[in-house]
Amino acid sequence: MSLSQLYQGCEALWRDTKYAVMARNYARVRELSASLREARGDERALRDWLYRLKCVEQEPITIAALRNTAYHLLGYWKDRLTPEERQRLAQQVLEDPAGVIEELGDRVRRDGPPYLSTSYVFRDEPWNEAVFRYQGGLYRIAVDAQKALATGDPSKMIIRMDLVGDERDQAT
Repeated sequence: MSLSQLYQGCEALWRDTKYAVMARNYARVRELSASLREARGDERALRDWLYRLKCVEQEPITIAALRNTAYHLLGYWKDRLTPEERQRLAQQVLEDPAGVIEELGDRVRRDGPPYLSTSYVFRDEPWNEAVFRYQGGLYRIAVDAQKALATGDPSKMIIRMDLVGDERDQAT
């Protein structure tokens, strides 16, 4: 895998994980976003970034961060919801932010926006893979961090890049 391809894979994984990260700690969103940009062009820094992302996945979801995430996600539908729906969901965020995120996940699957369709905030799965386009091909980055997390050693990360189709196929 080339350095450019690894960076694109990391960007795709970030696209899919950033709201799940936000549900844990908004400060981590800023930190990971900035460190990904800084890691461009440096394989070791990209591997370290992936390790940090997998460490954040292990952090607990907090109610305050979950509320913040739900409010951010509601922004995607502000023009598509009736004032009554907006008010209902905004109120529900205070009482049941996870329920709001679940409802928004149903809306994403039904109506889009496509950008959010692969977000891990709507899936109860490990943050192990993302699909992306690269030089006319459709690729999947797959990350296995079990040994790295168990030992605290980022060098034990296993990163796989698989061609899953060509540009005629849909990237999610």
